[in-house]
Amino acid sequence: MASTAISLESVNKRYGSTVALDSLNLQVEPGEFFVLLGPSGCGKTTALRIVAGLETPTTGTVRIGDRVVNDIEPKDRDVAMVFQNYALYPHLTVRRNIEFPLRARRVSSHERERRVMEVAESLQLEDQLNRKPGQLSGGQRQRVALARAIVREPNVFVMDEPLSNLDARLRVEMRAELIDLHLKNGTTVLYVTHDQVEAMTMGDRIAILKDGVLQQVGTPKDVYDRPANTFVAGFIGNPPMNLMPGELLGEPGMIVGIRPENVFLDDNGSIETRVTLVESLGHEHHVACRLNYDNETIVFVRVPSTVSQVPGIGESIRLSITEPLYHFDSVTLERKAIKT
Repeated sequence: MASTAISLESVNKRYGSTVALDSLNLQVEPGEFFVLLGPSGCGKTTALRIVAGLETPTTGTVRIGDRVVNDIEPKDRDVAMVFQNYALYPHLTVRRNIEFPLRARRVSSHERERRVMEVAESLQLEDQLNRKPGQLSGGQRQRVALARAIVREPNVFVMDEPLSNLDARLRVEMRAELIDLHLKNGTTVLYVTHDQVEAMTMGDRIAILKDGVLQQVGTPKDVYDRPANTFVAGFIGNPPMNLMPGELLGEPGMIVGIRPENVFLDDNGSIETRVTLVESLGHEHHVACRLNYDNETIVFVRVPSTVSQVPGIGESIRLSITEPLYHFDSVTLERKAIKT
């Protein structure tokens, strides 16, 4: 398949007095798996729908490849869409659902058959072609929705929370399948999710949005290791980065950030806390503690399962920390370079 760049230039979207997108600038490279990440209501789905042509920007320019597509109908943008709710035709068989966009484009029956079988085999649907969506599991229905998009051989895929309706195991399996398909066909993907695990495992790059404003764009490693501000620091990571008021190297009025993996149980540690929650996940424990000197601040500690004695709720414990430490401006909330 071909691959095409996507560009959003100073895109704004308003619904009355509500700002959904505020001067959004993004450049998605050809063949890139690009993820829009953020909480509900941040504008990520609005941005995707604008690229697909389902919404019109209030101002700004949208390009797919070399074309400005602001006034081009969705069907003429060469964009295939996959949504959370599958959007399959319940009265049609799997075969007819997959080949529907090819029939709409009057592709020959021989070519339709070739492309349907090719994509069905790649998604392990060849034994389901004569069944109807109601006879399939959620994972199989999502595969059919993906197959219907892939069979078009578009230049761009846009995917809006396509795995949200699946259970945990199926989400993992489908993430692997999507990554494998992307490696095989190399088509540009614009993928929307609120799930940071999906973003971190699937994305070549991630754009993080909050309240319609772009916070940071970077590789998964970039946004984890070098968060641009406290929002990104607190959104990326499980548990998220610990953020607390503090003073670093004699500079007051700062917010200090420490990843949970850099906080340790230590009987001789200098930080006195009280345990408020313990989450046991098998391979590790997440221990949440309140600082004795600041009862409002919670510190998360990642404790490996190899630790024999995990503290219980209400227990007083001491912690120590190691680098790296982050510090953020308490007014702008932006990350500042650490002075040495």
